[in-house]
This record gives sequence, structure tokens and C-alpha cells, in this order.
Amino acid sequence: MTKKPPVPIMDSQSGDNPHSWIPGWIKKYWDQDPDHPPFEAGTGMIRRPDVVIVNDPRKPPTQDNIKQVVEMKFPPDSPNTKQTAEYAKIAGGSNKVVTLDARECDCTQEEQTSRVPSEELGWAAAIAAAAAWLLSRGKTPVPRFPVPAGAM
Repeated sequence: MTKKPPVPIMDSQSGDNPHSWIPGWIKKYWDQDPDHPPFEAGTGMIRRPDVVIVNDPRKPPTQDNIKQVVEMKFPPDSPNTKQTAEYAKIAGGSNKVVTLDARECDCTQEEQTSRVPSEELGWAAAIAAAAAWLLSRGKTPVPRFPVPAGAM
């Protein structure tokens, strides 16, 4: 990392979302900053934690707004002291960095069943389509209402 404190890489359009394509960001913005040395991949110049929990989701993930940085580890990946130290720099202290492994992530949790039966979703979609048709004064296709099984 080249900034102290580290600066989040955010989407230039929204300003409040992380940039979705880091290689594109590097190509476009890295050399524009005179404080940046020439970029070398794999040397730790850029760090992207697995999860960053913020205090205020309307603000960017800067040190004053970071509640916690979470690093997820799955076998065979094991905790890395250097990576943890770098994440502490991002978060603003080692007390804000947590490492979770597969035993702690609840990955074996059984799939939950839907709380809304699919039969009810069909009617809700049809009602929404009918409302859209009425609001558009008939400029959308006429909605087809679902027919309950065995009704014909």
C-alpha cells in the first residue's frame, strides 16, 4: 500500500461503491498519482479485504468509518501475519481485524425454505403486472393471471 492511511479504491461514478474491476482502475488511475511508484502486481501495493464492515454505510470505508475488516480463510489457505498487519493498517488498528475460518462461517447450514409459497408469488406478480398495465394506460402487454392447478 502506498498511502498513509490507506485510501479505498472506489467507483468513480458513484463514489460510494468499491471499484468492481481493479486491473482497469490500476491501468486508468495508478500512474496519475505522483506519489505512486511503478505498479508491481503481487507485491502488496493494493490490498482488498474479503469483508469491510462500516459504521455508516453512506460513507466510504475510510479508517474513521471502518468498524471491522474480516478475512475469510478456507482450507488450504491459512492465516498470514503480513496480510493481517496490512489489514490492520487499512482498518486503523489490529483490534478491528478478524480472521474467520470454515468452522466459524456456518457454511454447513442447511438450506432454508422460502417463507412465501411459490403459488402466492405467482398471484403477486400478476397483480403487479395488472397494476403496471393500468398505470401505463394499457401500453404494456395484458397480464395473464395464473390458473390454480385442477381449476380447468
